[in-house]
Amino acid sequence: MLVESVSGLDVTVLEAVIETGGVSARIALARQLCTLLADEDTPDGERESVLPIMMKLAVDEERAVRAVMAEELSSIPNIHPDLLFCIIAGEDELALPFLKVTPSLNPWQMIAVLRVGDEARQCTVASRYDITEEAAAYIIKSSPVAVVLAMLDNEAVALDTADMRTLYGRLGQSGELVDRLLTLPDLPLDIRIVQAKRTATRMRQLMAERSWLPANDASELVSDAEDGAVLSVLTNAPVEELLRGIAFLAAKNLLTPALIIRAACLGEMRVVEASLAHLSGHTPQRAAGLMYSRGGMKSLHSKCGLPPSCTGILQAFADVVTEARAEGVNLGRDNFGRRLLEALMTRYENLSPLDRAKQIEYVGRFADERVRKIARQLKADLQRAA
Repeated sequence: MLVESVSGLDVTVLEAVIETGGVSARIALARQLCTLLADEDTPDGERESVLPIMMKLAVDEERAVRAVMAEELSSIPNIHPDLLFCIIAGEDELALPFLKVTPSLNPWQMIAVLRVGDEARQCTVASRYDITEEAAAYIIKSSPVAVVLAMLDNEAVALDTADMRTLYGRLGQSGELVDRLLTLPDLPLDIRIVQAKRTATRMRQLMAERSWLPANDASELVSDAEDGAVLSVLTNAPVEELLRGIAFLAAKNLLTPALIIRAACLGEMRVVEASLAHLSGHTPQRAAGLMYSRGGMKSLHSKCGLPPSCTGILQAFADVVTEARAEGVNLGRDNFGRRLLEALMTRYENLSPLDRAKQIEYVGRFADERVRKIARQLKADLQRAA
């Protein structure tokens, strides 16, 4: 038998099979040599002796022979690197399934494929169950989008915050990758905020290029969309992430009065509290205590450095929150906005008609859509009465 010839190190018989044997003989030889290689008791010398024969079978002119080699070798560990890369370099239909599962691929070889292999082979390495930390780090820092996406689909890979920031900084212009990152529950809030701003900027550019709206209208529409997207990110964030997000916005000069007023008009208490706490330098607990105490909002507002025109809306916000808590009700955006309008219309005798109209104008721009319509009508009525 062929294996007996091999065990006696007589490879001339094997050479003869390759030179003169038919396809079935070469397939049989391929199976026997793979069995020999898989046997842990096979001496190293015999493994070396049959390597040239196996290399020839791996590039045999008949696909059936190459397919047997790839299939049989796919479960054998410690294949000689020359033979390993010979199979990997073959046609995709055989090479990629082999590369996906072979236990012979060591960490150094993973990196080698990622560096010099084509995209299909890089993606296959990225999806391996045993991908190493070094290989994942290489993909994060150097690989194209398709390979990164394949890695993100690999349950064996867990990204940390630094990895996400690296990917977003390097490949943040890829819509497909950004969409994938945005599905990650632990994506840092600052990335979500930056992406919201980028999306709004693209919208503004598109409107300007195509003249869809007058410049002023387009600017206001995009600004509203931008703040709305940022606010959505903030409202869904856990407390610690929210505080970090507010600090990030402030550092980038993005914690604007408009954003805070929008949050107030929508009844987003956590966002308003965190914003005023950051601007005033108080802890969130201290800021909340001042906001909802008699006369506390005025002193807090002055310490935050917000424009005087914000005072009325923030005071009304604090009063509505206090009353809702006393009643034990959780107001949605629509009901909160209605109560806010009611407070602005019926209280605060110190507000001049002009100031009252200004506060209602804020509600008409920043509140829930149904409340906006009511506010706009009220503002028109006030202007007629004046």
